[in-house]
Amino acid sequence: MSATENTVDITDVPASNDKTIDPKIEDNEAKPVSYLGLFKYSTTLEKFMVIFGLIGAIAQGLTMPIMIEVMSDLINIFMNLVASVTIRNLIGIQDNDDLIVEFLNKATGGDQQALGSFLAQHPEIDINKLQNASQSFDASAYGEAFNVASLFMPSHDFWHQFRKYMLYLVIVAIVSFVGSFLMDAFLTVSSMRQVTTIRSLTFKSIIKQEIPWHEKTSPGELASRIISDTILIEEGIGFKLGMVVQSVVTFIACFVLAYKAGWKLSLAMSVIIPIILILVVGMAVVLRKYTKKTQDAYAELGGIAQEAFSQIRTIVSFGTEQKEIDRYVSKLKPTKKYGIIKGNAFGITLGLVFGVVFSSYSIAFIYGTHLIQDGEMQYGDVLSVFMGIMMGAMTFSGVGAMLSSFSEATGAAAKLFDIIEREPKIKLEGGLIPDKPTEGHIEFQDVRFNYPSRPDVEVLKGISFKCLPGQTVALVGASGSGKSTAVQLLERFYNKKSGRILIDGKDIEEYNVQWIRSQIGLVSQEPTLFDNSVAKNIAINSPNATQEQIEEAAKLANAHEFIQKLSNGYETSTGERGLQMSGGQKQRICIARALINNPKILLLDEATSALDNKSEKVVQAALDSAASGRTTLVIAHRLSTIKNADLIIVMEKGIIIESGTHDELMKMKKYYYNLVKNQEIKIKEDEKDPDSEAEDGDPDAIQQTQFVEPVTTTRRETTVLSRIASSISMSRRQTTGGLSEKSTHEASGKSYGLSDMEWKRYFNMNKPYWLTNLLGFIGALFNGAIQPAFAFIFSEALNTFTKQGDDLIDGGKFWGIMFIVLGVCNFFSFYFNMGGFFIAGEQLSYDLRKSMYNNMIRQEVGFFDTNDIGDGTEKAGGQGRGATTTSTGTLTAKLATEAGLVNGLNTNIGQVFQQIVTVVGGFGIAFYNGWKLTLILLIAVPFLFIGSFIRGKAIRNKNKENRAIFENSAKVATEAIISVKTVYSLNLSDYFINLYDEKLREPEKRLEHRAYISAIGTGFSNAVSFVAFIIGYWVGAKFIENGEIQFDNMFKVLMAIILTAMAVGQSSSIISETNKAVEAFLHVLEIIDRKPKIDARDTNGTTKSSEDFKADLEFSNIRFRYPSRPKVTVLRMGDKKINIPSGKMCAFVGASGSGKSTIIGLLPRWYDINHGSVKVDDVENKEYNIKWLRQQIGIVNQEPCLFNISIKENIKYGKLDATDEEIYEACKKANIHDFIMSLPEKYDTLVGGLGTSQMSGGQKQRIAIARAMIRNPKILLLDEATSALDAESELIVQKALEEASEGRTTITIAHRLSTIKNADLICVFREGRIIEMGNHEELMEKKGEYYNMVLAGDGSIASGNEIAKKDE
Repeated sequence: MSATENTVDITDVPASNDKTIDPKIEDNEAKPVSYLGLFKYSTTLEKFMVIFGLIGAIAQGLTMPIMIEVMSDLINIFMNLVASVTIRNLIGIQDNDDLIVEFLNKATGGDQQALGSFLAQHPEIDINKLQNASQSFDASAYGEAFNVASLFMPSHDFWHQFRKYMLYLVIVAIVSFVGSFLMDAFLTVSSMRQVTTIRSLTFKSIIKQEIPWHEKTSPGELASRIISDTILIEEGIGFKLGMVVQSVVTFIACFVLAYKAGWKLSLAMSVIIPIILILVVGMAVVLRKYTKKTQDAYAELGGIAQEAFSQIRTIVSFGTEQKEIDRYVSKLKPTKKYGIIKGNAFGITLGLVFGVVFSSYSIAFIYGTHLIQDGEMQYGDVLSVFMGIMMGAMTFSGVGAMLSSFSEATGAAAKLFDIIEREPKIKLEGGLIPDKPTEGHIEFQDVRFNYPSRPDVEVLKGISFKCLPGQTVALVGASGSGKSTAVQLLERFYNKKSGRILIDGKDIEEYNVQWIRSQIGLVSQEPTLFDNSVAKNIAINSPNATQEQIEEAAKLANAHEFIQKLSNGYETSTGERGLQMSGGQKQRICIARALINNPKILLLDEATSALDNKSEKVVQAALDSAASGRTTLVIAHRLSTIKNADLIIVMEKGIIIESGTHDELMKMKKYYYNLVKNQEIKIKEDEKDPDSEAEDGDPDAIQQTQFVEPVTTTRRETTVLSRIASSISMSRRQTTGGLSEKSTHEASGKSYGLSDMEWKRYFNMNKPYWLTNLLGFIGALFNGAIQPAFAFIFSEALNTFTKQGDDLIDGGKFWGIMFIVLGVCNFFSFYFNMGGFFIAGEQLSYDLRKSMYNNMIRQEVGFFDTNDIGDGTEKAGGQGRGATTTSTGTLTAKLATEAGLVNGLNTNIGQVFQQIVTVVGGFGIAFYNGWKLTLILLIAVPFLFIGSFIRGKAIRNKNKENRAIFENSAKVATEAIISVKTVYSLNLSDYFINLYDEKLREPEKRLEHRAYISAIGTGFSNAVSFVAFIIGYWVGAKFIENGEIQFDNMFKVLMAIILTAMAVGQSSSIISETNKAVEAFLHVLEIIDRKPKIDARDTNGTTKSSEDFKADLEFSNIRFRYPSRPKVTVLRMGDKKINIPSGKMCAFVGASGSGKSTIIGLLPRWYDINHGSVKVDDVENKEYNIKWLRQQIGIVNQEPCLFNISIKENIKYGKLDATDEEIYEACKKANIHDFIMSLPEKYDTLVGGLGTSQMSGGQKQRIAIARAMIRNPKILLLDEATSALDAESELIVQKALEEASEGRTTITIAHRLSTIKNADLICVFREGRIIEMGNHEELMEKKGEYYNMVLAGDGSIASGNEIAKKDE
């Protein structure tokens, strides 16, 4: 196929395709959700629960108005009681009510004669005393038709009436209990269930979106959004909804009562309602706006943190902790500002609301007194109006704070529902599902494509080729030439722009996506494993596979042997993103995973790049045998692996420049020929027929017998056990596999209560905000005092209504002004209290987030491998109860939730303080006015708290469960979203959806059980206050009858106690909130206090001037185990030493998993060794100042870890103060400058996140090399630095690296031996031991391990080309 066939006239490509490119996600504003829309995903049962909950709320809402109604009737019969007691005292007869009635009838009958004879019969009646009293008695207050006789009520009549009212109150108490219980239980449970559904649906939708969508959102952001946004929704549709309905019902009912009692006065007082409404709505608008801003900022912060924790090794090596912290803090700053704005809005609005409410009482007094004087109303009616409007307005003003929850919930739901409803561009359902497997006929016809994220760069420019069933087609070419892109189009990760891709003659877009993926086995360049057992990883997309099938697949991939040597064989856990395995081991597991389903099409994207020569040879053989009978597309940079392909296609910049078989292309002596030439390695002694070496090709066969040194036999582990390969935890879980993970009962670490709180630290942390806190406390003090003061003023003021004429009017004026003063005070106290504490809380939580992140990012690398967030005593992975793994998902989850919860602690402490003042003030007034009655009422007080206590306990346990759900589910979500391409290619969407649901649903029953218990507490608290009233009235009536207390004193006692009880009743929620916050605060302290074992901030230690620092390295007698797997020895060098003189290059070679990368990690102190020494210039590396030491080292890893920031920023990681010239220079050295300049945004192009990077492996690797070069380090560590590159770039980069390592001490790990034959020293590793050392010539002469590796790696090409002479 000539090159010209490929060039298609670009001008005739239809232009209409631009519309398929989505703008950035952020620009698609989510549709707002209405409040009712929040219940969209509820089941019928949940809807019924909500309805029952609301019925409960309505019942509870009616209790207060009924109570007021009963009270005004009671006051009337108490008036009778008071009159009766007075008359008895006057007449002097205490125990003969019939006699008194008879006397009163005679006396008021006007028949003087009958009265006279009656008095003569009953000398016990003292007539003089009576006459004196009756002259001073002023009857006009009781209306015109006043009749003393009508006021007197015989004792038994009074108690009969009184009991009737008490019965009403008992019924009210029962209704209150049942209503509150229904409201709390059903609304809480239904909101929990709905939120679980929403979480599940959101995740389900995320994991079905097309790849371009994922490329635009960060996985950490998505995972933390699922958590934080659903918490807001749960708040908005749960208990708070009930509270609001209850308040609204109370409000309406109270107003109805008030209007019934006196419409004129009620109307006058209702002026305040529109004012309050305007205020509340205004506040809701402001809060909503800033809450959304804050949520977005936190979601982005989640993404940043997730990325930093996942790439902690890069950060540590380059010493850029501070830069990461600055990056985090710069995004965190605005949240503090938003918080302060929210605090002010909150404080001012609530202050105004309460101020207006109190001031409005003046209307009742000034206008009410006029109405009484004009005879339009009676004393009792004025009281009814007053109580009705007061209670109504009080409850209504409480709604304001709740309403913000609704707007927050709808705001949060908008984003999530948008995700749930988003239709993926590439749908997993629908399309053709053939009844037999594909034959494997693939054809590309003039396919063009550009990545949605870079619409103006065309990656494939019209490529066409065919691949017949059973054929192997290889794609070669420079990195970035579009090879992997072709593979990704076959997997339907993206849709092509134009042209056709056919499978079995039908367009690929006609087939069902999941069917296509099930027919294809993909092994990609960066192998991805899931945090699960090895067996589960292999069989992850064929759940019914038997152990035999799993082992069969593993044997095909040459993985069976090393898996058996792992600590737990097939049940060993692989760790998050497979971090516990070496690259080669991961890759072989991935190959086994691809083969287990026996796919008809095999796509190998650089499948062997991560392997050393020997494993590569074996895996290559495995792949060759696996490929037989399958259509195979291979992308390879090592050309030796593809010379037997049926067709080799050479690509450059998105077009095909050559194609043919190996021999045909070699004859053309063009591009391919040069590539091959560049890669060959000379083997001088080629006497042996290389093929006879094949039986040595299995590095694992010889192992067990050969090197059992006497040293080790005395130790517990046998060599096999210590087989390094195990970069695996000794079962980081007690049980095997991720699925049977121990139930989350004990999972979330310690739980704390108020008793554990470190108050001293807490107050110290608050010192910088002493002013706002002080204002808050002053506000709380006044707020607390206002309730009792109000009770006192109120009871005093009521006496005004009994006066006459001018006294009545003046009294009304005086008390009216008093209430206005109270209102103004209340505005300030509320603003100071709410605003002050809220703002202080925001500042504190900002500080805590900063410190948490600051400390997390400075922990040693081992911290991120283990779940050690405890007190710094390392725990073996799965020892004891409650050991769970930390995955970065849960660290970010902690950052997201804990600091935010602490936020409320200041406000809560203020509220507790306020309650104390209220209680002291209230009881003070009560004792002053009637100590006996108060003491009796005090008996009821403990019962008020029992309810709060039950509730608090249930809620505390619930928080712990919730924390576990969030962390475990976030972990699953993060893992799936990060590795989204792997998830798609293996059709694992459903597997992860089920796993996620399982983590969500597992604790559900326990949580619901707790919700019911907590609801009993709520019901109890609410009912108890009514019982207290019953006791109060009953005892009060007895006391008045016996003359032990005056009625107005009794009324004061009751008012004081009622208002105090109301205040305390609200505290039950405060207790649970405080508990939440305290627990969170202590969790935050755990993180802030953890001392890193290797602290980069430590200023101690030696530093040297650059002249004195030579960079001689020595590794001796090292024994090492990873902190996450303390039982597995990974390196054991015995008495061997590696000396690398300054400026020399040392190469480490050996099977994958033999400990090569581990040694490299010891030098910059990612880990510290358990035994032995690592010396630099004859000084232990621990003696040096760690930051300085790391600055002397440049590192390039096997998997290049770049951050989702611009290319320029990524390179500046190596040297923070680099100039643009230095950056360009470094990039030229790494051979990436031209590529970067060809991008539309050049050096400002974003790199992309972990799983969704928009660059090829080779491009990323070269950026990573540039990043290491710019430091100009004395020591260069290259861990497989060129494995991801194609032949041509490899050559250039290799040359760049060789030039770069001139004059530097270099350690390089390589699997391609051609790259290291010039090394000054080559160390051959096996199983954590060094078995050979020397340079290339010496080792070739030994004809030992290294010799065999060279033959294995290269014999094939050598014999193929008769060793074409290569210019030395």
